Amino acid sequence: MPTITRREFLGLGARSALALGLAGIGLSGCRPRPLSSLVIQAPASPPSLAFLRMAQQGVPANLAHELRFQLWSTVDEMRGRITAGQAQFSGLPVNVAATLYNRGVQVQLLNVYIWGILYLVTSDPAVQSLAEIKGQPLLIPFRGDLPDILTQYLLQKQGLSLEKDFQVTYVSAAPEAAQLLAAGRAKHAVLSEPSATLAIAKAKESGVTLRRAMDYAQAWAAATGRAPRLPMAGVVALPAVLRNRALLDWFQRAERDALAWVAANPQEASQLGAQAIQAIPPAVMVASLPFIQMDFADAQSAREDIAFFLQEMHALSPDLVGGSLPTPEFYYGASS
Repeated sequence: MPTITRREFLGLGARSALALGLAGIGLSGCRPRPLSSLVIQAPASPPSLAFLRMAQQGVPANLAHELRFQLWSTVDEMRGRITAGQAQFSGLPVNVAATLYNRGVQVQLLNVYIWGILYLVTSDPAVQSLAEIKGQPLLIPFRGDLPDILTQYLLQKQGLSLEKDFQVTYVSAAPEAAQLLAAGRAKHAVLSEPSATLAIAKAKESGVTLRRAMDYAQAWAAATGRAPRLPMAGVVALPAVLRNRALLDWFQRAERDALAWVAANPQEASQLGAQAIQAIPPAVMVASLPFIQMDFADAQSAREDIAFFLQEMHALSPDLVGGSLPTPEFYYGASS
């Protein structure tokens, strides 16, 4: 009976382990095994209807056995799922993605899918810009968050100071600002969709007329000389799926198609979301969609726009992007 030396045994074990490891990450020439479950998480927002559409359509069997959509309601909840490996793909604000990356969470930005969602909402029929309400009260949700910092940025470009030139009141949530507007207790607020649509609808029921006076994407273009595109939200992926090129290629195509389907079928899309996103009535969902600039762009094609946006926000508030600008590896495809 042939014998094997201890050195040969250890060498064989090492080679076997290496082969298994390479097979597990799809580098041995074999296709990666299908995942048992693929999870996409995103906030309760109309653009997330695209991810619901993806879940409805399903995932190819050679990539995963099932595709599920989950809502996240807080950044802590979203981050917890990422760090626990419970969500392979996450839709989130681009500045939050940069913050997670800068704080050591191993994610890469795959794409941007929201390029405009923020508005100045007012009951004044004559107002067209922030500068026109100088000296007046202004409601802003979440002090130090993106609506606040972006408002400060746009005002600075016009030689104004949010703190000195306006009577700012920060509220803890967008619905609170919407309620104050609808009740006639405030005239101006910075709101994202669908909160702007909800505020306008609620105010109408009370006999108060509200309108979107300023689109922040257009104001960004006027302030910077760039296109009216604010990279507001995108998708990040976990390292485990970043090694699976076939899965990523499918995901990018499927998300692009789903976003186009939502834009072309707002009624059907809103009904699809009625059960999963119960906090937003379907009628509000439908009405808000035309005011959300949804457009798929992969991280590399959008990199210049994203980097400029993060650079400008970092200059005003480093904490908004995690203290520093992300390295090139933040953008998926940087080294491929």
